Amino acid sequence: MKRFLTALLLSSSTLMAAAADDSTRVYLGTRGGGVFTTELNNTTGALTPATLAGKVKDAGFICMHPSQQYIYSTAQLEDGQGAVFAWKIGDDGKLNKISEQGVGGKSLCHISLDASDRMLMGANYSEGKIVSLPVGKDGSLGKLASLHQHEGSSQHPNRQQQAHAHSIYHGPNNRFAYAVDLGMDKIITYAIDPESAKLTKVGATEARPGAGPRHMKFGKDGKQAYVLNELSVDISVYDRDPSSGQLSRKQVISTMPDGADKTKVTCSEIRVSKDGQFVYAANRDLTKQGRDSIAVFSVGEEGKLTRIQNIHAEVWIPRNINLDPSGQWLLVAGQRSNNVTVFRIDRTTGKLSFSGHQIEVPSAMCIEFRQ
Repeated sequence: MKRFLTALLLSSSTLMAAAADDSTRVYLGTRGGGVFTTELNNTTGALTPATLAGKVKDAGFICMHPSQQYIYSTAQLEDGQGAVFAWKIGDDGKLNKISEQGVGGKSLCHISLDASDRMLMGANYSEGKIVSLPVGKDGSLGKLASLHQHEGSSQHPNRQQQAHAHSIYHGPNNRFAYAVDLGMDKIITYAIDPESAKLTKVGATEARPGAGPRHMKFGKDGKQAYVLNELSVDISVYDRDPSSGQLSRKQVISTMPDGADKTKVTCSEIRVSKDGQFVYAANRDLTKQGRDSIAVFSVGEEGKLTRIQNIHAEVWIPRNINLDPSGQWLLVAGQRSNNVTVFRIDRTTGKLSFSGHQIEVPSAMCIEFRQ
């Protein structure tokens, strides 16, 4: 009997370990009280109920440190000023704040790390600013190292009366960072200095007037940049010069089907599959007419795109989308429907199908995975 009980306990432990190994921890930035966490079942796509991992106001964007030990979130302090929080991830998935730093203005809408993991960069939409801060070996943040004020406007009567820096990313060789400014219709290029954590402006690329560039990603080999245009509801494909960092536009392709009504529709997030063969972009229906969708593109010769699918996002206002580390699942954050939905990815065709799985998350804004 004792042997039977021992074997049963060992078997149960093995099953629990296997279950743990078959899931991926997910962190969700929200405007609903902080950073939430859930577990994604890698086999079924099911999510466990979301729980609060770290309490903070306006955690609208988060990013994971490559060591998987730390995560960073945007934040708003009691005086209304913006900040970035650095969190240590506990064994139970909970977040323990290890440092915070002000960002010289209002809350940031986007943050990212450079490839050396020694500096964090951020974009301030409301005031049109770009900032950078040093990151210590212990994951903590140092004081503001650089702050750049964008100046300019474009043709949209409501959205482009001033600069609106919307995101910033390091380039493939980490020599340059690219700040996408919706208000100016420009992508500003900065030289990166990881030692000082400073950014220095070195150039700019003009977007199409009224396009409203929002987010961008690079192709697998770094030769192309894919810029998602929020206002014109399309993607601009650019060739990238690795020596100068300059971008040259060569294609523009809609994220919605030909003839579709784009009135009061905007774009939010863009992702590229790990193998570089597919691109995913989210469309938001501001009028709740059921036009919220995920567009899927295949990548062809010289990085050009062909749209192969539009599928309903199963949320209202898909603020953010992300691909899980295995490449099997795409998660969608529903900002106004207060949910996160899961789509299965056909890794041969790149196309999506709704898994039927979703969970409630208050004001879901951003999705990150811990590998």
